[in-house]
Amino acid sequence: MPGELTRDAGLSTEEEIDRIMRSVLDAIQQEIKSRLTRLNDINSKFGFLLDVKKLFNKPLDNEVQIRCKNLSRFYNTDFAGPELYAEICDCKISLRNRENVLPKPSIEFLTFIISSGRMIFLILELHFRYF
Repeated sequence: MPGELTRDAGLSTEEEIDRIMRSVLDAIQQEIKSRLTRLNDINSKFGFLLDVKKLFNKPLDNEVQIRCKNLSRFYNTDFAGPELYAEICDCKISLRNRENVLPKPSIEFLTFIISSGRMIFLILELHFRYF
């Protein structure tokens, strides 16, 4: 087994199982840390789009516009920040005109975007489908 030392050869069965289990647990812990780091990175980039209540129930502020610009820096070949911000504003106007209650979770919002049947929210739809 990789990482075995000469002294490991004299381990009892219980000690060998304990050593292997600790090795496995260390590997699992490292993988969880790595995944958590990646998830936090994704959340820092896209998280503001998933907070539908804040995005559509409150007045838009400069923070949303800045986060759209920051997001477009990472994915500059896919979309532009001002376009995403404009779609958010357009979608907010469309939602304001709805008679029903505003969608609360992100999945309800994605359903609304898709059911509109129009291509005007294409960038928003793509973002919500990815995340």
